[in-house]
Amino acid sequence: MAAGEGDPRDTGDELGILRERILSSVRKLRHMDLTMLQVEIADRLMDGRRTATELVEQIFETRSGDPEFQARYAAIRREIKSLENRGYVSTTLFGRDRPYKLTPHGIALLTSILPEDQKPRILGRWDLAAFIATTLTGASLLLFRRQEGWPVFVLFALFFLLLGASLSSFARTLRKVF
Repeated sequence: MAAGEGDPRDTGDELGILRERILSSVRKLRHMDLTMLQVEIADRLMDGRRTATELVEQIFETRSGDPEFQARYAAIRREIKSLENRGYVSTTLFGRDRPYKLTPHGIALLTSILPEDQKPRILGRWDLAAFIATTLTGASLLLFRRQEGWPVFVLFALFFLLLGASLSSFARTLRKVF
């Protein structure tokens, strides 16, 4: 038997598949527009909640008394703010040492790096449909506000039903990013 033909130890195909999966993941990571420091912050937050000070100490191995601590702390704060603005990270509103955590949306985005997964959307199709239907029903109510009869009452009931669905969708969307 010639080398490479049917030999079970030949892993050329497996390495090719692995290489393609890695390259696909790297391409997706590049499209997410994350800096290496942001990736490092996300990696540390996967292990649990961390304050900015803890992140500086873990990533840069710098203590608060060191001369470069303030500059590195400022860099971490900038990157965390950027991650917060994009919905990856959140923190509590009150408290002195506010620990940061990955949001469910951030976790979903990071897991979408895997070749099998697609990038998740913050607003789903049904949520968008509920918002549009509520808006259209509200506009119809404004157009027919001077009319009387059962069609107006049906529109009125439909509007409040859709408004409830829209508020539920809105609350779900907020939970994804906070």
